[in-house]
Amino acid sequence: MTELMSRYPYCHSVAEIDRSVLRDNARYLHRNLAPGVGSIAVIKANAYGHGAVTVARALTDIYDMYAVATVAEAVELRDAGVRHPILVFGVPLAGTAKAYVEYDLSAVVSSPDHFDLLQPGTSYHVEIDSGMGRLGIYPAGMAEIRERIRARKEITCRGIMTHFSTADEQGSDHLLHQKKVLSEICDFFRDDFPVHAANSAASLAHPDTHLDMVRHGIALYGYDPTQVSSGELRPVMRWKSWIAQCKPVRKGQPLSYGAVWQAPEDGCYAVVPVGYADGYRRGLSGRIPVLVEGKWYPQVGTVTMDYVMAWLGQDSYPTGTEVVIMGAERNHAGIWAEALNTIPYEICTGIHPKVPRITV
Repeated sequence: MTELMSRYPYCHSVAEIDRSVLRDNARYLHRNLAPGVGSIAVIKANAYGHGAVTVARALTDIYDMYAVATVAEAVELRDAGVRHPILVFGVPLAGTAKAYVEYDLSAVVSSPDHFDLLQPGTSYHVEIDSGMGRLGIYPAGMAEIRERIRARKEITCRGIMTHFSTADEQGSDHLLHQKKVLSEICDFFRDDFPVHAANSAASLAHPDTHLDMVRHGIALYGYDPTQVSSGELRPVMRWKSWIAQCKPVRKGQPLSYGAVWQAPEDGCYAVVPVGYADGYRRGLSGRIPVLVEGKWYPQVGTVTMDYVMAWLGQDSYPTGTEVVIMGAERNHAGIWAEALNTIPYEICTGIHPKVPRITV
């Protein structure tokens, strides 16, 4: 029995979060910043599937602020003892307005109506829609927003923000448009409030957008969203399971649903207890290898709800042998994303919460 099986006897897989790699990524991202530029670690969606409390505790001496998507995510951090400043991206509601003061959270005002919701003592950042086409106030409303800020002195504006939609695309005309709007935002507000716009891609590829603060998301977890990777970032998560059974198979014998794969010769295959219920996507069937004791083996047959199979050929391993299903050189989330025509964000956040995140 492996050490992981001994520590987590009721779980079929674990996601190891490497604290040292996380901090290395954070320090590398900060080397790109000019002195005095602040930083926000985006730890929404359970830190992109990596465990928000774990990540928050690991980065308090590196980042100035954390950002989450919802008040519920922020409250979870506070209840876990995280005292760092927290910015909540999601829209404030009548039912959450009290929580910003109670838990010392900063709101994001993305509509003039939000000024009327926030309670005295609340701090907030104003979001301007410079071309993202999601939340935010259109630039034409900036004068009205300035008047709203002045009128409600019992709540405190801490910053102005916007978000880029194509910072990861080289030569994007839309990014040029958003930069132009950003310049107008700075002309209008920057003498009074810090302005932040750069996400991971902009932080890495467009240093002219760093301004007063940057927001690091996917790059922090080891995935470069730009089209020219530096090679400095490393995946923080390594998803591991173990061999539940190692079985002999005859040449031509099919495995799994649909009988779409048959053994090319007499040999052995491993049954690994993870499947699409855990976040191992069915669309990856037969496409991504697994790592067993330093050797790569193809995953074969259709991914099932709770199991995948790996072709071992003439090799054989005892029950409990550790298997790396995601996070190594040939099967990290970026490779999964390419195979599924998606992005690492979706892969990492799609690993089911029932899979324990453990810090190593």
